Amino acid sequence: MKSGDIFVFDDNGSLRSKYDRQSLGSSSSFDEKWLQKVLFENINLIGVSDPVYEKLKVVPLCREFTLNDGIRNLFLDVLAVTETGRLVLIECKLWKNPQARREVLAQTLEYASLMQKLTYSDLAAKLKKHITCGSEDPISHQLRSLGLQFDEGMLIDRVTENIKRGDFHLIIAGDGIRGDLINLVNSSVMSGMTADLSLLEIAVYKNSDGQILLSPSIPSETETVRRTVLLSTEGMPAIIEEELEAEAESLPRQGVSRPMLKETKEANSLFWQRAISQIVFEHPDQEPLRRGGNNWSKVPMPNPLKWITAWRSKDKIGVFLRVAGDNINFYNEFFSDRMDALRSEISPEIRIEMPEGKDGWAEAFFLSVRLDGLDTLDSSTEQLQVNWFAEHLNKYVNFLRPLVKELPEN
Repeated sequence: MKSGDIFVFDDNGSLRSKYDRQSLGSSSSFDEKWLQKVLFENINLIGVSDPVYEKLKVVPLCREFTLNDGIRNLFLDVLAVTETGRLVLIECKLWKNPQARREVLAQTLEYASLMQKLTYSDLAAKLKKHITCGSEDPISHQLRSLGLQFDEGMLIDRVTENIKRGDFHLIIAGDGIRGDLINLVNSSVMSGMTADLSLLEIAVYKNSDGQILLSPSIPSETETVRRTVLLSTEGMPAIIEEELEAEAESLPRQGVSRPMLKETKEANSLFWQRAISQIVFEHPDQEPLRRGGNNWSKVPMPNPLKWITAWRSKDKIGVFLRVAGDNINFYNEFFSDRMDALRSEISPEIRIEMPEGKDGWAEAFFLSVRLDGLDTLDSSTEQLQVNWFAEHLNKYVNFLRPLVKELPEN
C-alpha cells in the first residue's frame, strides 16, 4: 500500500472509505486543463496561499487570458482579482523535472511583465472577450454578480495603480512543487516590478465511488515570497537559479570588510540621494521624499500625521508612521479596527509596534513594516531597497492621506 493515501474511518474506528493519491499528468484525466478549470470554478482553493484571503473575496475573471510579447500570443491560465483591486495571476503546471519547474517560473514572471504594460482600458477590452457584460466594466460586472458592494471608481483606480506598480499576486499551482527552486537574483540593472509569489501544491485523491478530494497546500519548504520580482530594463525576468542556497544569507560574507564610520556615512548619503531621485509618489498632492538624518528620510504628511519615516540599518530596512501626543489610545483603536485593510493595502507584515531598538523614545503610536535579511551596504541590493521603499511609501501615502480628516489634532 503506497503512502500518501487518505483513509476515512467512522466513530468506531472502522474503515469507511479509502482515497488513493492520483498522478497528475498529460496521460491522466487530471491534466493541466483539468486543474485550470477546477481552480477557476473553485477559486477559494487558492486561499491557503495568503492569509488575507480569509477576509477578502477573490473573484475569478477568465481562463486563457491573452497576452502578447510582440511576436506571439501567450495564454495565462487563470486571471482573478481581489475585491480591493489586486490582480491574481495563476499558472498551472504539472511538472516532472527541474527544467520544467525552472521554465514555469520564468514564464509566470513574463506574464506579469506583459500584464504591467497594459492600461486599464487594454485589460477591460481583453476581458470583454471572456465576460458578457454589455457596456458595463467587466471587472465591476463580475464583482456585482457575486453581490459585492464597492465604489466602482475607486476599484478601477486601484486596479490601474497596481498594474502600473506591477503589484500582483503570482501563483504557480501544480503537483510536486519544490520550494527550493526559487532564487530571484538581484542585480543593479534590474528594476520595475514588485509582486507576491506563491507556490500552491494541489494533491488529488479519488475513491472507488469516483469521489474526488483536493488538498491545496503551501509546500513546507517555502512560503509566499514578499520580495521584489526583478525585471530587466527590457522587461524580461531576472535569472532563476536551479537551487536556493538556503543558508547563504545567514553566513558571513567572505573577503568583504565593512566600511568604517566615515565611508558608511558616505554610502548612506549616496543611497538616499539615489532613493530621493527615483521615488515618485502616485498621489498628486504628495510632496517628495526628503533627507532626515544619517540613515533615514521622511515623507511629509498633512497634519496631524506630520511625516512617514523610511530607515535603514545594517541588515534591515523599514517604514513607520509615528504619532505622539494626547490621542495615542485613539490612534491605536482607529488603526487596529482597520488592520485587515492595512495588511491588504500596505503589507501582510504591518504591525502596530515600536520599531526595534527605539525603547527610549517617548510613548507614541507606531505603524511599522520592515524587510529583514539584507546587507544594506552591498551595492547589489541597492535597487531592491529603493524599489521596496518606493512601493511601501506609496502604499502608506495612498492609504493614510484619505483618512486625515478623520484623525484628531495632537
